[in-house]
Amino acid sequence: MRRFQSVKLRLTLWYAFVLTVLLSLFAFLMYAEFARALYRDTDKNLFYQALEVEQSLRRYWEKMNPSAKAGRLDLKPASSLETVSRLQEVLEKWKRENRLLGRSNLMIRLEAMDHKRLLSNLGGWQREIIFPDFERDSFFMEKGESFQIIHFQNQPFRLYYRLVRFRTEPVLVIQTADSVQEIKRALQRLGFIILISIPGAVGAACMIGWFFMKRAFCPLDSIVRKAREITGDHLEGRLPRTYAGDELDRLAETLNEMMDRLELSTRAIQDFSSNISHELKTPLAIIRGEIDLALRKTRSNEELIQTLGVIEGEVNELIRLVDDLMLLVKSDAKQIHFEKRKVALTDILRPVAERFRERIQTRKIDFALNFIDTPEVEGDEVYLKRLFSNLLDNAIKFTSEGGRIGIELKKSSRNAYIKISDNGIGIEPQMLTKVFSRFYRTDQARAHEGAGLGLNIAKTICEAHQGIIEVESALGAGTTVTVCLPLQH
Repeated sequence: MRRFQSVKLRLTLWYAFVLTVLLSLFAFLMYAEFARALYRDTDKNLFYQALEVEQSLRRYWEKMNPSAKAGRLDLKPASSLETVSRLQEVLEKWKRENRLLGRSNLMIRLEAMDHKRLLSNLGGWQREIIFPDFERDSFFMEKGESFQIIHFQNQPFRLYYRLVRFRTEPVLVIQTADSVQEIKRALQRLGFIILISIPGAVGAACMIGWFFMKRAFCPLDSIVRKAREITGDHLEGRLPRTYAGDELDRLAETLNEMMDRLELSTRAIQDFSSNISHELKTPLAIIRGEIDLALRKTRSNEELIQTLGVIEGEVNELIRLVDDLMLLVKSDAKQIHFEKRKVALTDILRPVAERFRERIQTRKIDFALNFIDTPEVEGDEVYLKRLFSNLLDNAIKFTSEGGRIGIELKKSSRNAYIKISDNGIGIEPQMLTKVFSRFYRTDQARAHEGAGLGLNIAKTICEAHQGIIEVESALGAGTTVTVCLPLQH
């Protein structure tokens, strides 16, 4: 049963079926046209032979009696003898002088209207052929000519009747006949050849088609074998290509591109899991260490409070990390629901700045807000605050004490621009393309707290608001992050 599931076999069977139908249709049309042509030629031969006999008789009668030109059958000058005997004498004389009947390879008979045989070239067994009565043929009686098929001694004969008239008076009937036995045999041979050749041709075509199909499907078999070797632990394998540009080559190319994406996604998941484990391990280790120290010996209330403070800070860090991870997971699954409405960016930036003011003052950082314009955008206020909080938190984190941080807000005809700049440690130029990657931190940033998700989350929120975020930085000279959001119209 599995054998019939093969595409090669099914294609071969469909090919055999279609070829059989087409060849059968062609053979049927050829057989029908060949038979029609043979019988048509026979009918033409019978018709022209009878016509030649009639024309010869008319010329002979006109020669014998000029009055016959007027359509009269005057067989004797100054008399009109229409008896069968006199007509037969004239026809016998015409037969001897013209010898037309003897030269013909057809069977020819001339009969009077009373069925008396006038002339005939039939001899031997052909004399026994029984010709039907022409009066019984209504088509002949109406049109004056007719074709028929008769059988004698198991042989078919084609007959043609032609009525000869003078004026409107019927005089005699010319009967021509020919055996169509050879035509019948030729058609039987042709039918036998068709019955033998069609199955043979279909069988040979199927064998040749199967051979070429196996060769055509060899790359597919290689693709199947190679695909079975590719597993989750062995994603670097790729399907073989023929580089012929055909369908199978394009299929292999497409599947290889898909596996490239799957490999990147798998490695990203593996890196993501590894980074999560690493980020969770550090605060959990600190919490466990603090708890162990608290349990080993009796400690004062102040020490216990201090220990709980450390644990609280690490738990808060874990909570923030989990929140960030949940946001990224929802973003990847397109499940973040933004409640967008018209908001003024000044109403977002001021609370964000106020939230970090104490931290800025503690680090003695010069902080300035420069609102050149007061644009409005359509967005989710909560997520926009988180966007700018992440950017301002990074600026504070990587700016030394006594440094400078500024937030500038302005607009153009279509967009609002928010620039958050600092004169902190900066970023190396070759690292700028990686700063938005998840869990990515430069060597300088590893000395500071954080999981490397801030900029990635900021970019996710910005793109969800149809915005653009860009970073400009120079090592040791500071960093400027520009957020471009479309204005609310």
